[in-house]
Amino acid sequence: MQKKSPSFLSLFFLFIPFFLFGNNVQISNVNLVNDSTITFNISWENSWRVSVAPNNHDAVWLFLKRRDCASGQWSHVELSSVIADHTVAAPLEAYIDGKDATGTKGLFLRRSADGTGNINSTAISIRMAALPLGQYDFRVFGIEMVQIPQGGFQAGDGNISAGSFRKGNSNDPYIVASEAAITSSTAAASIYTSSSTYRPISMPGNYPKGFAEIYSMKHEISQGQYVDFVNLLTSDQASNRQITGTSNRLNITGTWPVLVANTPHRAMNYLGWADFLAYLDWAALRPMTELEYEKICRGPVTPVASEFAWGTNIITDANTLVNDGTATEQSSNPIVAGGGIANYNNNTVLGPLRCGFAAKAATSRLTAGSSYYGVMEMSGNVWETTVSNRHATAVAYTGNVGDGTITVSPVPGYADQASWPTPTAAITSSTAALARGIRGGAWSRAAVYLQVSNRTYINSRDARRINDYGGRGVR
Repeated sequence: MQKKSPSFLSLFFLFIPFFLFGNNVQISNVNLVNDSTITFNISWENSWRVSVAPNNHDAVWLFLKRRDCASGQWSHVELSSVIADHTVAAPLEAYIDGKDATGTKGLFLRRSADGTGNINSTAISIRMAALPLGQYDFRVFGIEMVQIPQGGFQAGDGNISAGSFRKGNSNDPYIVASEAAITSSTAAASIYTSSSTYRPISMPGNYPKGFAEIYSMKHEISQGQYVDFVNLLTSDQASNRQITGTSNRLNITGTWPVLVANTPHRAMNYLGWADFLAYLDWAALRPMTELEYEKICRGPVTPVASEFAWGTNIITDANTLVNDGTATEQSSNPIVAGGGIANYNNNTVLGPLRCGFAAKAATSRLTAGSSYYGVMEMSGNVWETTVSNRHATAVAYTGNVGDGTITVSPVPGYADQASWPTPTAAITSSTAALARGIRGGAWSRAAVYLQVSNRTYINSRDARRINDYGGRGVR
């Protein structure tokens, strides 16, 4: 059987929704050209590339899925590894990071030169590779990302926050100056904590420490993104990954393969460890480590005692909402001078808010509640799920990225990446996720847990679907 002709596919596109909206990324006018090239237009808001602090840029992680018309099953699409095969109109460029173990699972779209502002309906042409003969439908996915540049940083805030990292027996933050192995001890050159409850074990060279360049999801995984993921699985995979309900501002109804995210822009909660890893594997991303969490929040600047992700220890609770449940949901609370805003404190708002709820075109890092590099909601909303450094299983993690596929029968619906810790941990277990550490607080927690260096729950190990558990991926 041969692939459908371009003319037939163009007709077919008229009957399925190829206009995707997630975290302000809009993909439209998708078409197949000459059986190997997908063309479309992409738009997103508040893009940047700057050569002054924070010396970084935003991007969109782009990947494709295809449905075999004979079997009805979706699978990941390999892309050409030759950058010249992908045509991108100004002001964008395509970038392939070379991190995939085999093939090319996706690519980044980013500004080709310094600039700021919206990306408006830019034409993109993506060449697929090794596409088997057959009849297919295609979907294009885009996830907003933020570049975290290579460089050193300080972990800990002077032994102020619970479990804060420090340098040996001193109260000074530990300086991460490379991706080399880190020893845990009282020696001056080692990492340590004042309490054994939070103390890391030594980390080998392959464990990601935050020095190397990565791209982080700008926002937490949204309910719309998670539903898109589950709806494209097989029935037995979906039976293990489906999450529905209307508690604590989760608002997902229906059943596979027509689950509906009624508030698609809202952060996804109730993410069990296995759910979280499966989504990241499917999207060709990976989980961050807790050292990477601190780098993303703080950047290269000197730590502030008890600071939140926006760099000060002053906070406003986002507890009064405007346009609740919509794509423009935001807080109307006046922000205290010198501080940021976050969803926390378990009061009026009993669940997560819209991803990026505080960011507008004119907001600053403080008023947007943003990290040093422009990553949103690293303090509050839902817990950030990280790979800890408290257990041998955790530090065996090497940071390999997902390959776009997850397990099939007889144990369907799980991440299957080498070095990813306990990906099949049962969602009924409070102890099976040996590497799970949660950072950054949540809507249900007091402000102290939102502190960048607070490690109260770094040894969580909880694999269950809890109402304030969420997360995001990196690559």
